[in-house]
Parts: sequence; C-alpha cells; structure tokens
Amino acid sequence: MGVQQLEEAWAARTGAREARLVAAPHVPAALSQLGIVRPGDRLVAFADDFADAFTRGFDGCDVALVGSPSVETFVAASENFDASLDAEGPHLWWFVNSIGGFGLRVPDLRALGRAAREARALLVVDNTVASDFGCDPLRLGAVLSLEALDRVCAGKAPRKLVAASVARSQLKRHRVDAAAECAHVLFAGRGASALNLSAEETDVLERGLSSLNVRMQAHFDRARALAEYLAANEMVRNVRYPGLSSHPDHAAATGILEHGFGPAVEFDLMDCAAGEFFSMLPDEFRTSPAGGATTRLSAPRGKQGSTIRLFAGTDNPLIVAATLDNALRN
Repeated sequence: MGVQQLEEAWAARTGAREARLVAAPHVPAALSQLGIVRPGDRLVAFADDFADAFTRGFDGCDVALVGSPSVETFVAASENFDASLDAEGPHLWWFVNSIGGFGLRVPDLRALGRAAREARALLVVDNTVASDFGCDPLRLGAVLSLEALDRVCAGKAPRKLVAASVARSQLKRHRVDAAAECAHVLFAGRGASALNLSAEETDVLERGLSSLNVRMQAHFDRARALAEYLAANEMVRNVRYPGLSSHPDHAAATGILEHGFGPAVEFDLMDCAAGEFFSMLPDEFRTSPAGGATTRLSAPRGKQGSTIRLFAGTDNPLIVAATLDNALRN
C-alpha cells in the first residue's frame, strides 16, 4: 500500500469522509501541522497533559485551557466569541480526549457534540488512548478525530505518526450538518498528503491494521485485570480507571467507550516518589516503545510526584502484577 491507500483504509475503518496521515510527535502537534486552526480562531482545550503544546503551537489563536471536560466548562470558555461555520471563519474549536488528562477523564462526547453544534463549535477528539477500537468519536458528534498510531504499529514504527479523520456530513431534519461540512472544507484545503512513508513504515502499518482489533482487546483486558489488582492493593491509593465504579466518569464511560475501558490505569504511590519506584522495576517497564507488547509506566506529574500511569501491554498481567507488587514492597 502507498500513503493514499493507507489513508483510505483508515478512513474506511473509522467511518470517516477522508483521512490524513501526519508525521508528528503527538495529536496537538498534528492538529497544528494540519493548519486548519487559524489565527483569529478560538481553541478551547481540555488537555492538561499537553498544555505547553497548545499554548505554544497555535500562534495567533485565542487558546483557552479548561480544567474540566464538561459541557458547562466549554460553553463558559466560549462566551463572547462570534463563531462562524463558513470556511472563512472565525472558527471556534473544542478539543478533548476520549480518555485523557490527569485522572484519565472520559467526557460525555454525545453531550459535547450537541452543545458544540449549538455553539457553532467544531469538536475535535484526541482518540489515542481509547483508539478507534475503543471509541467512535465521529459517530458521537466530533467533526475531527485524531489518533497517534503507536498501538496500531505495535510500538514498531520508526517515527511517530498520527491519523486525522474528518466526519461525514449527516442530514438531520433535511438540513446538512454545517459543522461537519465546515470541517471537511477546512480539511480538504490541506490538499493531497505530502507524507512520504518508507517501505518499513508501510509494512508496519499494514501488518498493524490487520491485527489491531485482537491486540487492542488484549490491551483492554489486561488493563482491567491490573486495575482490579491495584484497586485491591493496600500499598497504593486513588486508582483511576474508567471501568471502576469509583471513577468520576464511569457512567459516561459505559456509554461512550466500547469493548472495555481502554488500556490505561493511573494510581498514586503511598510511600515513595515515582522515580524511586521506577528504580525498583525492570528497565523494560520504562524503556519499551509506546504501544508495544510490554506494559509501560510513566510519571505524568514528574519523577518527584507520586502519580503513575500504566499502559497495559499484551504481556501476562499476573507477571506484571507480581513485578509491581515486589517493587511496592521494597
């Protein structure tokens, strides 16, 4: 497959009108590179993991970072902005993660999609953590869905790639979906893909797409097992996983996420900092490529903080739990 064929395959997979592959380190960078968020636009974003990428990556835009993925927060941050759904703009953009931010928040994408259309906003969803296997943002109301392809490539891609998918316009009460049409016009204005893929990258993507559903289900199942182990572990606290009833967005997650509750779990250490905890773990827990077979741990609040984020691999969760348990006891 060439780039165009891969983009067509991704669009078919996500039910998109069209898709683009972008070489970018993460979704905010890819959104910036697409050039569809333009000077004079307002960008309201819930993305505390990538706050710097938003404040520095959208010159000339009015960027408002919000502390909650709720409809009320986005509406409040959009006041006094006269948005247009014409191609000329100015445009109002709303950005959330299907799963993301500190605490692995899960917004009610249906409610946000409805509110975005009422506010003449264009809803963009970072679908990297949930993946297209675990969430369908375009069906739920987003006009644009972006996903970093680490898991699609099983952690084997030579460089970071992001797929961007634009929603199809749907007739609603005999009216064209103006937000989807506006997003399409802006997206199409980027022109044909300029991305060049090596033979290795093409091969990794082709093989990854053919096995993705099976691998993602394994990631999801292992994350659930590890979340339940951690929730019962007296040596950690504040386990955050959308599949646990204690998670603040559990109710929303049951209606938004599919095939499980994603591959990620967060928890807080009780007696040591993240850096000290990492020193008691095998190196592969930190050095394995993102999206690969090995469970990977990171410190979203820094090594001096106590928060650990775990992305489940396809490795044996019993062995992972035993390794974590041994590190927690030392």
